[in-house]
Amino acid sequence: MAQSGAGPAAGHPAPAARRRFPWRTLPAAAGGPGRPATRGSPDMVSPLRLALAGLALAASLALPAQAQPVTGAFEAPDKPLWAGEVFDLTLAWTVDWSTFGNLEGELAWESAPLAAEPWGAPALRAPPAPGATRAVIEFKTRAMALAPGLTPVQPARQVMRLQTGVVDMEEYQRAITETRTIESAPGLFRIRPLPPAPETFLGAVGQFEVESAVEAEEIRVGESLTWRVTLSGTGNWPAISGLPARQVSRDFQLIGEPEQIEGADGTLFERSLSESVTLVPLRAGRYVLGAFEVVAFDPGAGRYVRHLAPPITLEVLPDPNGDLLPPEPPPGDLPDEDAPLPPMLKGEAAALAPPSDRLFVGALLTAPLGLLALWLGLAFWRAYEADPYRRARGAHRRLARTLARLAQDPQAAEARALVRDWQRDAALRLRLGLAAPAPEAFEDPRWGDLWAQADRFLYGRAGVLPQDWLTRAAELHAALGPPPPFRPATALRRPNLLPAAAGLVSLALFLLTSGAHAQEMTAKALTERVAEAPLDWRARHNLAIALAAQDRWEEAAGHAAVAFVQSPSDPQTRQLWLTTGAKAGYSLAPGASVPRPRDWRGRAIASASPAVWRWLLIGLAALTTVGLGAGLYGRYRAGRRLVRAGLGLAALAAVGMMVSATALAGYGALGSSRAVVIWGAGPLRPLPVDTPAEAAEIQLAGGAVGRVEQTYLGWRQVRLGDGRTGWTRQENLIWVWGAPR
Repeated sequence: MAQSGAGPAAGHPAPAARRRFPWRTLPAAAGGPGRPATRGSPDMVSPLRLALAGLALAASLALPAQAQPVTGAFEAPDKPLWAGEVFDLTLAWTVDWSTFGNLEGELAWESAPLAAEPWGAPALRAPPAPGATRAVIEFKTRAMALAPGLTPVQPARQVMRLQTGVVDMEEYQRAITETRTIESAPGLFRIRPLPPAPETFLGAVGQFEVESAVEAEEIRVGESLTWRVTLSGTGNWPAISGLPARQVSRDFQLIGEPEQIEGADGTLFERSLSESVTLVPLRAGRYVLGAFEVVAFDPGAGRYVRHLAPPITLEVLPDPNGDLLPPEPPPGDLPDEDAPLPPMLKGEAAALAPPSDRLFVGALLTAPLGLLALWLGLAFWRAYEADPYRRARGAHRRLARTLARLAQDPQAAEARALVRDWQRDAALRLRLGLAAPAPEAFEDPRWGDLWAQADRFLYGRAGVLPQDWLTRAAELHAALGPPPPFRPATALRRPNLLPAAAGLVSLALFLLTSGAHAQEMTAKALTERVAEAPLDWRARHNLAIALAAQDRWEEAAGHAAVAFVQSPSDPQTRQLWLTTGAKAGYSLAPGASVPRPRDWRGRAIASASPAVWRWLLIGLAALTTVGLGAGLYGRYRAGRRLVRAGLGLAALAAVGMMVSATALAGYGALGSSRAVVIWGAGPLRPLPVDTPAEAAEIQLAGGAVGRVEQTYLGWRQVRLGDGRTGWTRQENLIWVWGAPR
């Protein structure tokens, strides 16, 4: 509704609280300000003049609305923006200074898909120059985008009071104002993905500092000590879930759980996060609390930066009453957690006979050529697989065939299938990196138009392509031209040559040594071997030792447990499982975890794997059936010997079945083909969503075993031995009898 007068100004340089428009206002009546004129007063307006004024006002209101006097646009720094980078975001309203009144209410804006702080107070970018008719009012904030690619910004809305017209009277003018909701233009920012990250990168992007401190560097045995590490700075705090884990000597007792404290005065992007642990030394000596390191991406430098707090040396003085830990036991009486790790297992034990001298010399001459050919072949294969245009070339050829078939006017169902093929191959040919991109993701708007029309054809009601769609698609396809061909010379580049060289060197070391190669295998290579052959218990045994060397005890214990379950009769796997399980703190009862062969019952169960016990149970059940059938047949044929033999066989098989069933019960869920070991402590959630861990009703200790019931994306529903079920992430599980599925 139109209103007269002017409201308060927002951001104007005038010292008064209200900005007055340079309009002539109505004169006050004789009865006083704001009161109507009385009959007979000299200033009373005649009825004719009132009628003319009403006609003029109606004519003014009936005129077409003026062009929009206000525009709004989003502004960001003129530089590449990284995923997770915090940047300054400005909303600039350009107004006509002669018709602008004031801002009313709050700025309305939906920040998604950005994460942003609240907008600051509005301010003029610069005072209007004398005679100028345009001015810019700014709102400022800080924002970030987590996902790379083209990121749209939702338009903002602001209620403003604007002058929309003037009513001319004979002796004065009346300004007509009204409140309008002005919508800004939407924004579109290109967000760059982060480069390949190191393994210790936890997702921090920005400028950070780290600090590590203790209350005192000299304490006595039995006294408590608080060790606090702090990460502070400006960055993508909404995406940072916690601090890296720390290692501490087993001569310290951890009191309670680590406590995380977030800075109370922080903003959305400027915070500090501290984690404190309370330690009690149990034995005198000099100890070192390791360095605290956080790897973050610095968007200003465009690279990953390591923030390091130096290690802290502690001097633990003896208590007058002695240490709280018992003295070191002799080597033969070491408990499981202090026992040394067994050696890595070698491959096959059979030795090879040496070759003849003639064969040996011939092999020495031909081996380098074969080695070179293999090296070049591997490098060529790696270069071809890593060629960025490999999939684009195939997509370019398929696009031509698809367009040719569409030109033959196929049936409706076939046409829809062909258009879907066109969308898939177009995304591959343009190397968008998206399976279903939005039309805004195309740099060339013509491709975006084609894509939008294809979507309407596939999913709209009309289901008809424009007549010139096929022509335009063929023209754009022809304009692209074929992608660059594969260049075999790229096989000679360093990234393609060095991996093959490393593999050949490892192969040569294997052939020239008598088994010490197992000590040289890295955790990464062993992980790949286990992924290829999940039933290779020797590879799992060696992987557990490699993980234990990196102080990853929980994960090492999980793989050691699986190696023991697959081959429980091997003494090395038994010792490794007992040692790593004790160091990882696995303490669940038998049936809920992998059994420990310490007593006679455990050793009896571990005389065979659950798979063997299962097959044996099936075979013994068959023997029981055969024995009972033979006895029954003997009763019909009056063959007493056959009856006795059949019943004796059935009795022995039944005893074997009881033994097998008892052993299987000792393994619990590990006998299932979908058995898993949950190697780390954590919750089982009721639904496959990342709810708070403390809200879950089922809290599992490390080493729990169960059976996978259902799968959903990266989640698995696990049924424990006591019947309880819950959801956990796939990466928390180690499958016992096969690859993850």
